Amino acid sequence: MWAVARSGSPVGVVRNEVGIVTHPGGCRNAATVFTRSCPGADDTAIGRAVGAEAACAIAALRAGASTA
Repeated sequence: MWAVARSGSPVGVVRNEVGIVTHPGGCRNAATVFTRSCPGADDTAIGRAVGAEAACAIAALRAGASTA
């Protein structure tokens, strides 16, 4: 599996993360996660949560489930 991601945000308030995952065989999924946090929040914990949510959404898409 191969992934590429981009982050953009006003410092300390909003994090907008987008990534594209390419799976063996060429199937691609895109994931976008939007978060809000307080200034001084734990950026490492937020990054882990974003990654976990994106992985969960892509797993559901690959399994044919709705993520809505």
